Order: sequence, then structure tokens, then C-alpha cells
Amino acid sequence: MEVNYIFRNSRVGYSIQTVFQTVIDAVQGHVAVRETFLPSPFVSVVSILRNGIYARLHQSKNEVSHVTGDVHYLFYFLKKGKTVVTVHDIMYYHYLKGIKKKIWKKLYIDSLKKAAYVTFISEFAKQQVLKEINLSDEKVAVIPNAVDPAFVYAPKEFNIECPKILHIGTLERKNLARTIEALHGVPCQLRIIGKLDEATMKLLQKSGVTYSIASNLTHAEIVEEYRQADIVNFPSTFEGFGMPIIEGQATGRIVVTSNISPMKEVAGEGAYIVDPYSVDSIKKAYTDILSSSSLRETLLKKGKENVKKYEIKEVARQYMSIYTSIAHADII
Repeated sequence: MEVNYIFRNSRVGYSIQTVFQTVIDAVQGHVAVRETFLPSPFVSVVSILRNGIYARLHQSKNEVSHVTGDVHYLFYFLKKGKTVVTVHDIMYYHYLKGIKKKIWKKLYIDSLKKAAYVTFISEFAKQQVLKEINLSDEKVAVIPNAVDPAFVYAPKEFNIECPKILHIGTLERKNLARTIEALHGVPCQLRIIGKLDEATMKLLQKSGVTYSIASNLTHAEIVEEYRQADIVNFPSTFEGFGMPIIEGQATGRIVVTSNISPMKEVAGEGAYIVDPYSVDSIKKAYTDILSSSSLRETLLKKGKENVKKYEIKEVARQYMSIYTSIAHADII
């Protein structure tokens, strides 16, 4: 059996590729693996046609084709049959209106009906889609993202005097602004990964929070950032999953995240849960964590237990089950 993993153009970003590289490493001892990268990073009519035709031409007769995400429109071009898609989220859809929203739905949501199997990285992502279209229970599964084995448990003495707080991502939904307000007066060093706009820089300077910034890091450098941190800050207001939660737990770091789906389900009992829209709630998380060693120990212990369900061996097993079932199915 051969599995062809179809990725968007690398210029769009490496996040999906990074997640699935872990899966590929785990399954390639059991199946033949091929990787196809789309030629265009854009979403114009010409680019969609170009990517669709390219994917069709690079699809062999007996393979299982796995569209890894973010290019769902490919199902209007791919041969029917042995096809799988992973849906990470459809959050962009909710920001659209009018004809743009209708077009996006046709390309990225309605197209899922043509897949032999649809997997979602969270129950939240699944419910988002099922509010828009009907999919048979027999062709749907929730398979979480796997934590990269590079994130190895690395015990570290908690810096009670000035803990390093790691914040990954600077999009508005990553909630950096409220985090900065919440940390005013809290002894800490805020480590921000990502590029900042002028407004956020001004907010940082005004807050008096000690901070440092880094961007364009390699994967190995990102792993090291987790190892150097005391706390991973992820009170996001909108996510399809929330990789920093399980990456922090896998490394053995305290995680602060949101009380909304899917973050609270991903975190289980292994994180301090906050209201992401409340500066006071985020601030309380840090005052509680800094003042209670027993709380810190409990969060670390439960985080270590929670992350086991995201280990690559289990995630790969679930994907292999789907590949095997559709590879031998008579699909019309």
C-alpha cells in the first residue's frame, strides 16, 4: 500500500507539514510513502486550477491520497475513491460575508463530501463542519495532532523569583495583549515568539513587563525555547487544536490555556484554565502558580499523564487503520 501525502505549497507555512512529518516518520515502516507539494501558494482561480490539475496528475491509481489540510478544494480534481483529508479548522469561514462566504464554503467545506474519509484534529473542528454539511458517521473520525517526539520530558527547577513565560504566536487571537496587561506587576520574563506590530510594542514598553522577542526560529530552536521556559502561556481565543498545550506538557512545563473548546479538552486536567477574555482571570493564574508549589506539582503531574494520548504511536495507529480500510474498500 502506498500513501501520497499532499501538502500545500511550503511558502504558505510549515505548520501542517511539521505536524504530518511526525506521522510520516511513524507510518513509513508499514506503508510506502510519497509526498506531493502543490506548486502555488495562492488562492486565486488560476492557482486553484493549477494546484488541482497538479494534484490530479500526481495521483496514482492504487494509492491512498491524504490531503493534509488547508487545500480541501482539491477534491474537485482528485479521482474519486481512496482519499482522506484532515481538517484542522474552518475559522476563516466565520469572518466572511456574502458571496465570498458562499465561495469559500463551496471550496473548503462542501468539497469534503467528496472525500472517502474525513478526519478532524478535534471534536470542536468536527462540530464546526457538521453545522454546515452532513457527513456520514462511517466516513468521519477525530484524530488529534501528535506531539512531536522531539519534545522530550525535561525536568527543570521552577524559577520562583522570575519565571520565564513562553508565548508562542502573535496573531490577535493568541491573546498577547491581555497577557501583557495581566502580567503587569508580576515578576517574570515574557518570552515572545513571533513578530510584533507597533501597537503591541508600545503596550509592552508601557506595561513595565520584562520581555524578549524571537522570530523565524528553527524547529530545534523552538524545542529549546520550551526547555528554557517555566510556563507556557496559551490563552488563545480561537484554535482548531492548540499544539503549544501538548508541547508544553510533553516537555514538563506548566501550561496556562483557555476555558473554551478545543483548548480545554486538549489540556485535560493538566493545565491552569483561564477565561481568555478576562485580564483578571489570566492574572490570577500567574499569582496562583507563583504562590503554590503544590499547584505547580499537580499541574506538571497531570500534564505528563494527559499528553500520553497524543503520542505518535497511537495517532499513527489510527491513521493506519483508515488507510487500510479504504485501500481495500470498493468505493464507487
